[in-house]
Amino acid sequence: MSYTVTDIAELVTYHLIASAPHDDAAHDNLVQLVQQLELLAPRPLRQEATWVFCDRCGCSDDTDLIHPDSHHCADGGDLHCGPCWDSST
Repeated sequence: MSYTVTDIAELVTYHLIASAPHDDAAHDNLVQLVQQLELLAPRPLRQEATWVFCDRCGCSDDTDLIHPDSHHCADGGDLHCGPCWDSST
């Protein structure tokens, strides 16, 4: 059975907040839930963004978008964005 985000939010509201004996217990429940959800993240939630610039037009790209095998890198080491790469090939 699959649940929607709304379904899960209702479950959290009922089981972790409404059924808690007092506000501090509800808060503690939510803190524990957030800690567990952070463990599910596929990469760090707080990751510094790094940028590189196209050596032709100067546009910037997040380094996460660069292909691991250095696709779009010219023989001389210059990096080109997709449109500049396409126009040079």
